[in-house]
Amino acid sequence: MQKLFSVKLIVFTTLMLLMATSAFAFVVPQNTDIMYPVYDVLVNKLIGNGLNYIIGFIGVCVAAYLLMQQKIVPGLFTIIGGIVFLSAAGITTAFGLLF
Repeated sequence: MQKLFSVKLIVFTTLMLLMATSAFAFVVPQNTDIMYPVYDVLVNKLIGNGLNYIIGFIGVCVAAYLLMQQKIVPGLFTIIGGIVFLSAAGITTAFGLLF
């Protein structure tokens, strides 16, 4: 039974690797594209300024306060959100959004 499972896992992994194609990154829309104003507001105006760092720092401080009150789960989610806000510029760059 265990050997059959491992053979199926190897076959499945091999098939997935064979079906994998190249990754497509999100590219910046052209200035004439219909979604460019949305991109401009979200990436250039909201993520490009320093408001992310302020919100991220406040989130981490609130998470520390929640963890001191033994509210573990809300504290963990809040610290994850604060870290996401602190690293939003790096995340958008990783997705291919160049600003």
